[in-house]
Amino acid sequence: MTTFEFSGHRLDLRKGRLQRGGHDVYLRAKSLSLLIYLLEHAGRVVGKDELVNAVWPNIAVSDDSLTQCMKDIRKALGADADGLVRTVLRRGYVIDEDRVRRIGDRDAPNAAGAGEHAGDAPSIAVLPFENLSGDPAQDYFADGMVDEIITALSRMRWLFVIARNSSFAYKGQADSVKRAGAELGVRYVLTGSVRKAGDHIRLTGQLIDSSSGKTIWANRYDGTMADVFDLQDQFAESVVGAIQPSILSAEIDRSRRKRPESLAAYDYVLHAFPLAWSLERAQNDEAMTLLERAIVIEPDYPLALSLLAWCHLQRVTYHWTETPAASREEGLRLAQKGAALSGDDPMVLAVLGAAHSFARDFEVAAMHLARARALDPNSAWAWLRSGWLDVYREWPEAAIEKFEHFARLSPRDPMGYMAEIGIGAAHFVAARYGEAVALTQRGLSQQPGAWWGLRLLVTALVHAGRNDEARHACRRLMETYPGLTITKVGDASPFDADTSERIAAGLREAGLPE
Repeated sequence: MTTFEFSGHRLDLRKGRLQRGGHDVYLRAKSLSLLIYLLEHAGRVVGKDELVNAVWPNIAVSDDSLTQCMKDIRKALGADADGLVRTVLRRGYVIDEDRVRRIGDRDAPNAAGAGEHAGDAPSIAVLPFENLSGDPAQDYFADGMVDEIITALSRMRWLFVIARNSSFAYKGQADSVKRAGAELGVRYVLTGSVRKAGDHIRLTGQLIDSSSGKTIWANRYDGTMADVFDLQDQFAESVVGAIQPSILSAEIDRSRRKRPESLAAYDYVLHAFPLAWSLERAQNDEAMTLLERAIVIEPDYPLALSLLAWCHLQRVTYHWTETPAASREEGLRLAQKGAALSGDDPMVLAVLGAAHSFARDFEVAAMHLARARALDPNSAWAWLRSGWLDVYREWPEAAIEKFEHFARLSPRDPMGYMAEIGIGAAHFVAARYGEAVALTQRGLSQQPGAWWGLRLLVTALVHAGRNDEARHACRRLMETYPGLTITKVGDASPFDADTSERIAAGLREAGLPE
């Protein structure tokens, strides 16, 4: 992995971290990508078209975007870097090669000591555990064990943890350890298995150094269903201890989610968890049924309340209800109840932030989402919802940065299309309609079932002057949502009056009825 040193600055590519004198230097994600590309090609004049293709692949952007990023770079580097980056008239930009030192892998600390290297945060991906129960129907239980372990690990602030959705992209794949380490760029990969036979549980795990393939730690835990939460805690503590022996057990204690008293309620939530994130209305309905059963058994189960809140909020966003105001109100009520019972659970707080976003209580939403990110800096979902909040607040550049951070935390996330469409929405807010079309189309290509994204695509196409394409997309929108009107779109929209009117105008021009 390469580190660049230049003009009193240090840029670590693995961490994407720019520093001067040991202190972090803030630089927007696109500006940082541009600086990295120029450093990698130091001594050569890099043309503007090449830079645009490298930093904004498959997106149509104006010269203003490139110019603004160059201004950001020069401002961030300050007077110490005067002359480091030069503009070559009508050709592009060049970095003075003589002022740049490249430090490669052979110059870096050896792997055994890397964990103690100052500022070098260890990173880990937890892969899906193998279900050894002999019953495929028990897959949900094995997945639930992994979810809980990821939750505990991700709240260790010194540890970079790949989000659950990206880790689960390797489920059932051959050679997953080696591939995950390389593709996700993590130092450690955690694998394991779960065997559930009647009331008995056996949990095994192996912590592997992805670069060498060496097993650093392995252990086995046996217990009963009554011990399931203790087993999860012991497992997480052992993994943390293997990576960072000096970690205090109190930090693990602080990371624990409020657990249910009833294992039956817990089982319902494990079944409902993957369904609650589905784009299918039938699966949303099934998740709600399971979560309601869990809450009947245990009315004060924070995670169940929050997941049910999210199901209600999805019904509003995806036009699955004829009473959006009532669903929005119920989602907010459940989210508030969950947070009142467990105010330090990042997932619970992120759902509450989303609920307030949809209710247009933007300041309250920002407070809860900021706390969720502070408690769990690795919570990809909290970063995703924070990006959408910034879109609704019409802070497009801040939104794009948060969506890009989400992508770094979870590079293979099946929900990545939401970030792509979110960046498209940010460009729409900023009246960059060509970029809005390109990003929204890219998100829809990743998840063709995300029909709700057509609302944005249709209006962006109209404002981009592509009316024929807009009318075609609008017909697909109306086929997917029979009876959809501009009024119904407005009822589900958290945008302010100006953006809502631009959306409505585009939909109207494309043929959506009032």
